[in-house]
Amino acid sequence: MKVATGTAAFVRQENQAMSSHKITRSNTCRLDRKGGCMLLISKFFLLMFPLLFIGFGAQMFYKNWQALGWPEVPIVIGGSDAGSSYDEDSETGEKTWSIDVRMHFDGSYDGKPISGSFLRSSRFGSVEPTPDEIEKQRQATLVSYQRDGLTARVNPLDTSETLVEPSLIGATFMVLIGIGLLVLFIRKHHKISEDDI
Repeated sequence: MKVATGTAAFVRQENQAMSSHKITRSNTCRLDRKGGCMLLISKFFLLMFPLLFIGFGAQMFYKNWQALGWPEVPIVIGGSDAGSSYDEDSETGEKTWSIDVRMHFDGSYDGKPISGSFLRSSRFGSVEPTPDEIEKQRQATLVSYQRDGLTARVNPLDTSETLVEPSLIGATFMVLIGIGLLVLFIRKHHKISEDDI
């Protein structure tokens, strides 16, 4: 009887240990699935960042390239307004301020009046510009564009679509930044995958 009782107790202990092992393993699997899901989501958002750079850059490149083929007409600056904006570093929280001046112009194409506006921004620094500094920059930008020979490109199919000083440089630079970030992401992904093996 004593031997039988000891055997039964040993069997119960083994069953409890196996049950505990199954629960622990099951919980580990659930955690692994959850961790993998979160990692996948984070990788998706990280991948979207360079793709957005490439997408916006390609769109800007196409628009400017298209505008370079539009007719060029003289325009006159009729007014301007200005404000400030900032870019914030996601890691340090440091702000870089800019002064944004929007120029308003008028002209004519094929006997039809046209009008529009364009934005010119200049970096200011880490301190928010005062109203006097914004006004000073607005006047300086206005004077630089109130000159003879200023032109705009006009879409002959839709004269409401205009572009002043189209250039492919900025768009190309944005695409290259996006490609660089994408290559960096792919290399980082491969390195993490190799470390996990």
